[in-house]
Order: sequence, then structure tokens, then C-alpha cells
Amino acid sequence: MKQWYVLRSKPKKEKFASTLLANAGIEVYVPWLTTRLDRNRPPRIDPLFPGYFFGRLDARLAEVSLANHTAGVLYVLGNGDEPLAVPDELVGTLQRRLSNGARRPTLPRFERGEHVVITHGPFEGFEAIFETYLSPTGRVHVLIQTLQRLYRAQVPIEKLRRLDQVVSSVAS
Repeated sequence: MKQWYVLRSKPKKEKFASTLLANAGIEVYVPWLTTRLDRNRPPRIDPLFPGYFFGRLDARLAEVSLANHTAGVLYVLGNGDEPLAVPDELVGTLQRRLSNGARRPTLPRFERGEHVVITHGPFEGFEAIFETYLSPTGRVHVLIQTLQRLYRAQVPIEKLRRLDQVVSSVAS
């Protein structure tokens, strides 16, 4: 009986591994999301779960073993040597939601060297200097100056505001 399983792929090999399995006659599903980091660039298409995808496998036909030995696949998720199936409704729900054009929200755009303020968390209220984007999900590096030294910190982009926006809202 075929069931959905979660497969762990090698980094950035979801498409490669899923294509090999599909060519072997196995139904696969890689949930993709459209991400727009910048209005001046075309949108990127990234996996919803980087490093993971779904395969509909029949354990009685040794398809789990085939998947485990496919190039680009690290392993089928499970408990020890026992692969764990995921409910059909979970994969079906993901397919329906993503077929409706689900997108990650457009992230605020900061330039390297721009002065920002951290609005939440342990560094709330600290001024920082924007350094770089780390991921399409909004992790960024900022530089925080404390005790005469700059420290690099990772923060979610939604916890940053431009320094001039914070100053103008306080003045109002």
C-alpha cells in the first residue's frame, strides 16, 4: 500500500532527487513557494521545506529502500530503521494551499550600511547597521555596537525598522 513519506535530501538537491524518483515511477511532491526579495528582480522559487520533500512509497515493494539509495536523498524520515508515513490529508492540504499561488510576503528592503533599530527581542531598542540578507525567509545579519566593539547578530527582518521611521514616530 502506498503512503506518503518525508524524504531528507542533500542540501539544495530536492529537485534533483525528486526527479530521479519520479523517473523511477514514484509519485513525489516538492512544495514550492514564490519569494520576492526585491521588486527589481524576478521572484525566486524556493522549497517550502528546504532539504525535504514527499514521496508516495510502497514499503512492501522495497520503494523505501530505493528512495534511501537514490542520489540526492539522504534518508527517509522515521524512527530508527522504521520509516514513518505522513497522513494523505497533510500532503493534500499542502497541495491545495500552494496551488492557489501561496507566496511568502515581500520582505522590507534594506541596503548594506543602512541604520536600523531592532524592535523586539533581547536587543529591542538597539541601533544597528544592516549588513546582509541570509535567507528568503527573512533572516539577516546586522552589526550592533556595544562596549566599543561591533558584534554581528542574526535577527528576523520583521523585527527591524529604519532609524528614520522610528525617530519620526517618536516625534509625532
